[in-house]
Amino acid sequence: MKPIVLYATRGGNTGKIADEIAQELSCESLKVTQTDLTSSVDLDSYDLIFVGTGIQYGNPNEDLINYLKTISLKKPKDFALFLTWGGAGKTKQDVIAKLKTILESKGQRVKGDCFVCYGGWNFLRRGHPNREDAQAARVWAKKMVNTII
Repeated sequence: MKPIVLYATRGGNTGKIADEIAQELSCESLKVTQTDLTSSVDLDSYDLIFVGTGIQYGNPNEDLINYLKTISLKKPKDFALFLTWGGAGKTKQDVIAKLKTILESKGQRVKGDCFVCYGGWNFLRRGHPNREDAQAARVWAKKMVNTII
């Protein structure tokens, strides 16, 4: 089993969760930015691809979306989605649906169990992701790996 973590973050909260997942699974973690959209990472060599984003104005990170639209894999892979968000409305469901649509339109498989935790962008969510969020991300990541093995 060879996993990888791909993520995009603006405020750093998604990066914190990505780091926890990568540490738990002893795997590579890569931040997707606009300047490296043509990254030389060969996703075909991975069995499980974790994809993470924050939510901004109800949307996933634009750099991540652009990157996912450019990937071309030789055969279908399993993707596991994780999000950090401020807790506004139903934006998490909308973002998950957008990511799933992009990946599934490319013939990829998206796990139904997505990890979502608060990001501390406002006074209501300050202090997140916290230790409990980090531990929950680690447990979830192991669970996702076990669905592939």
